[in-house]
Amino acid sequence: MQHFIIFIFSIFFVLVISFFNRQTVVDDSQKIIRVYGYSSFTSKLGPGYELKKKFEQICNCRVDFVEAADSGVLLQRIKLEGATLGADLVIGLDQYDLQKALSEINWRKLDFSQLEIDEIIRPALSNSYFVPFDWGVIAFVGRKEDPLPTPKSLKDLLKPIYKNKIALMDPRTSSPGMQFLSWVYDALGKEDGEKYLEQMMNQAHSFSPSWSTAYGFFSKRQVSYVLSYLTSPLYHQLVENNNSIEAFRFSEKHPVQFEFAGIPLDCKECALAEEFINLMLSDEGQKIIMNKNFMFPVVKTALQGTAFESVAQFNHLSQFKIPSVSDVDFLIKSWTSIRRGEKNAK
Repeated sequence: MQHFIIFIFSIFFVLVISFFNRQTVVDDSQKIIRVYGYSSFTSKLGPGYELKKKFEQICNCRVDFVEAADSGVLLQRIKLEGATLGADLVIGLDQYDLQKALSEINWRKLDFSQLEIDEIIRPALSNSYFVPFDWGVIAFVGRKEDPLPTPKSLKDLLKPIYKNKIALMDPRTSSPGMQFLSWVYDALGKEDGEKYLEQMMNQAHSFSPSWSTAYGFFSKRQVSYVLSYLTSPLYHQLVENNNSIEAFRFSEKHPVQFEFAGIPLDCKECALAEEFINLMLSDEGQKIIMNKNFMFPVVKTALQGTAFESVAQFNHLSQFKIPSVSDVDFLIKSWTSIRRGEKNAK
């Protein structure tokens, strides 16, 4: 028995030594670029996994992803631990995050003004610190065979027949949730917008912390409709061979979400971070993002000859703006106040 224990201990000791020796070799020979991103981007099903493999083949480095559930949580995590752990690149902030990101974190200047991009993207390049890598039109999604009548406006969603049939997201933690909140105020105004949201509190099935959680309710048929993107049906067509999912065209102009990448000023592998962005904005990288994220590419040539080119565009807001911190704070405070005033908490 004693010899057996010594044998096991010896094997364990060798394995431990081998592990640390291997780690030392990797650490000594390869640089590590730490990329902060939201989980659906960095997961094996998202574009991050394939981009990581492509980049590691050419960079003689290792890409380490640091995940957050959604872009709303992403910024908080970067602020809390980015400087300590070392954030070289941040992927997935949208226009509602940018002003807060600029006020709380110092960023490295970027120049991608010469990109051959879609004209709708051009205004999003007006800042010096963040570059867009994809964009999407916000829309509600449902099933063609659903017996409920198709909603055609935001106000339609308040009809009694849709009660507990709609999955939404919390704007405090979810980027699409913030898009919806802003959409309501832009379309209805402050006073009517607040009244609308008060009614929606008891109308919606749920307000999930992330898009993926809300879409899960839809996928499991626990709700009829979910806030998502114009291109969501394309995912079901191309990946699942399912043509039953559709996006609803509303009478109100649909919001447009832009997703950005940025490099913190205190980055350790700044050059590698910029090279990673270059890969994301290459024709190959854009197609990876488009086919995994199911968002529109920013580079014109990436769209040509793909299924995305045939997606019928909805009437959407064309003016790009980066909301101020006070504008975002107003929206969040308004939402929080309305949530706290909800009589029948779910």
